[in-house]
Amino acid sequence: MNNKKFLFIIIGVFVLCGVISAGLLVSSSKAALSQKMFIPAYFYPGSLWEQAISRTPTVDVMVMNPNSGPGSNSNSDYVNAVSSAQSAGIKVIGYVHTSYSNRDMAIVKSEIDAYKEWYAVDGIFLDEVSSSADLISYYQELADYIKNSDGTLVALNPGTIPAEEYMNVGDIVNIFEGTYQTYANWEAPSWASEYSPSKFSHLIYNVANFRDMKKAIRWSGNRFAGYVYATNDVLPNPWDTLPSYMSAELKEINKNSF
Repeated sequence: MNNKKFLFIIIGVFVLCGVISAGLLVSSSKAALSQKMFIPAYFYPGSLWEQAISRTPTVDVMVMNPNSGPGSNSNSDYVNAVSSAQSAGIKVIGYVHTSYSNRDMAIVKSEIDAYKEWYAVDGIFLDEVSSSADLISYYQELADYIKNSDGTLVALNPGTIPAEEYMNVGDIVNIFEGTYQTYANWEAPSWASEYSPSKFSHLIYNVANFRDMKKAIRWSGNRFAGYVYATNDVLPNPWDTLPSYMSAELKEINKNSF
């Protein structure tokens, strides 16, 4: 075998190895991001918290909400529940409403401080978030404030499709909160595919039965939601318990990856 032929063989082997390696990396990256459950845990610590905590790693984020906010003082039951969830690998974030930017910034910041001081939360869930691009500065200031101390995860809940600029403000943006009936005909924004699915959550209530739940979870995967939660609970507070089909829902969520 002459030197030139040998050189071509060596180059070919390296090229082939590179192609195989690249293919493996692509395949690995696609499988690396699995859909997770995002639970608005608007119920008191106890059996429901324990049930949710036992479902890691699929349960990835829980929103604590002692009293439409942190309440007036620290609660040892919540301290213990948050610590247990975090020890299991769950991120716990504190509920703070913003009244669509009409709430006094100082009050919102004081509630953020309370969650961090009393519960050592992993971040903050800002609710009643405006979807208007004109109000970005209000939420950017709050996001910057949250990120200036421990517990930096910022979740925004406009509950509807916001101006795309909000994707640069929140780490997670909940772009759907509503009933199964509404979700059945809902469409994700055209720009959703340009972001990681881990940027999006969908919260779906009044999902009456197992069959509808399976549909909702499948749709959420097709609509780029890295986080999802479906429940058969209903208004006025669809987040005050866990779904009756919790185990089955977790299995459906585990089928979705990006």
